[in-house]
Amino acid sequence: MAELNNREIIKGLYWYCASNAFNTIFCLLTVFGSVFLLFMGELGIPKQLIGAILSLFPFCGIIAPFLSSYIEYIGSKRTYLICFGSRKIIIASLLSLPWIINHYGNRAGLAYLMVTISIFALLRAIGETGFYSWSKEFVPDNLRGRYSALNLTLSNITGFVAIFFASYVIRVTGGKIDSYMLLIGTGCIFGVLSVYFMTFVTGGEPLRNGKKPRIILTQVIEPLRDKNFLYFLAAVGLALFGASMMIFLPLFAREKLGFYPGNVVLLDNATLLGSIIMGFIWGYLGDKFGGRPVVILSLCIYIFVPAGFLLLSRSYPSVFAFSMLLYGISGATLLGRAIGDTRFLYVGILKDVNVIYYTSIFYGWIGFVDGSARITSGYILNVFSDVNIQIGRMTIDSYGMLFLINLFCQISAILIYRKVKPDRQVKTRTFLVMMARRIFNW
Repeated sequence: MAELNNREIIKGLYWYCASNAFNTIFCLLTVFGSVFLLFMGELGIPKQLIGAILSLFPFCGIIAPFLSSYIEYIGSKRTYLICFGSRKIIIASLLSLPWIINHYGNRAGLAYLMVTISIFALLRAIGETGFYSWSKEFVPDNLRGRYSALNLTLSNITGFVAIFFASYVIRVTGGKIDSYMLLIGTGCIFGVLSVYFMTFVTGGEPLRNGKKPRIILTQVIEPLRDKNFLYFLAAVGLALFGASMMIFLPLFAREKLGFYPGNVVLLDNATLLGSIIMGFIWGYLGDKFGGRPVVILSLCIYIFVPAGFLLLSRSYPSVFAFSMLLYGISGATLLGRAIGDTRFLYVGILKDVNVIYYTSIFYGWIGFVDGSARITSGYILNVFSDVNIQIGRMTIDSYGMLFLINLFCQISAILIYRKVKPDRQVKTRTFLVMMARRIFNW
């Protein structure tokens, strides 16, 4: 890959920040977050089928390892721009969904929705596979933690505004189909602008050696011989599988806690606020102490989220405020895990060679795990729909099963993360003791 000078890198980082901020608005107003989940609920789609639809996003990532050589040949930047530009157009086609339902019925509308999401998910998987290797060029390793924090914080701020807008629209329009169409249309405008901004980011040029691209299985599976990489994948997989069990949390808030749809969407802002507050702290800690201690600390705190929702009920005083708190903790800790994992991957795991094969396997793996978790969640909600066991203040129903699985996965992930070689020579135990002492001194 071609070396970029400092001026090119700095200029590209500004444009990437702007692009990511606008893409966050696109995601929150269209197919990610509470808006899309409530939209499918308004259409009357069963939970098991909702889980299947949501699983399409990550599942398509499984193809990533087999596209690596082709992406290198075409160029990671070009791949990203083509795929991410096309996916905005695909999602914009959802604006015709009400017309299809009115003329051809709900079954035709559901089929149209699934085909649209499938194409979108496929384009997303190909584009993000290219982006992972591209970002290795334009984000310096020594600044990766702090820059990731800055980038995510700016994105969360714009997302914060987008959520308020979405909540207001849903309140004013009564949460009907037309309100979601307005949000999708607005999101697509910001999505197109986000792709345009990325054209100004340098790097990602084609890597051609005169040979046509082809799939070489030995190259694809070479990273799987790296024991440290396998431990990393296992830990990331467990943590992600558990966290993905919370995908139905907006429906839990609406059905079990009795929140109005506008307030359900508003809960997402607590997630973003937690991310904003902790973003720079996680980034600083990641660059100073390494990714592993940051990930483990964030997971230890995150455990309180599923545990809290297990104990929460509609009769609990200030139930909305407590839900906001849990959402905030979730946002803060999941960001810590994201920043820690990113630094862990790029600084501690990736080799100087075969970068695209490592990143594509990583992307394919998280796609498989995330997709499996979403399907499993929908299945559990369907199978255990009649279960309702009260143990003290704890309610074990279909949603409670999801929270319990999440708890088990996070604890298991912490144990496996400890086996991964650190990206900095700082023991996790030393880091945790130091942080505890500082907190108690405060």
